[in-house]
Amino acid sequence: MEHIRGKILEGEQVVLDPVDGYLACHEHKGKKTYYGYFEMASENLRILNHEVCYRLILADGRKGNVYTEIVPSNAQGKSVAEFHVSGGFKK
Repeated sequence: MEHIRGKILEGEQVVLDPVDGYLACHEHKGKKTYYGYFEMASENLRILNHEVCYRLILADGRKGNVYTEIVPSNAQGKSVAEFHVSGGFKK
């Protein structure tokens, strides 16, 4: 998995910054699927809605549309936001 840094936007509004997490890629029949996760305080992640498409902008300039799912973390007071990238990344 690749370590990533970036931010999450809804439309033009930044909803989470900074995002510090991990990104992976799975390739099947020539098509790449990107997914990953980041962990932070549960209170901060309450803003994310799994039905909303957000924009993930990475520090290296890559951008992609993501859907998130919040799951419990092993660390007290934290949760994990798992995400998948819809349509891949663009520069």
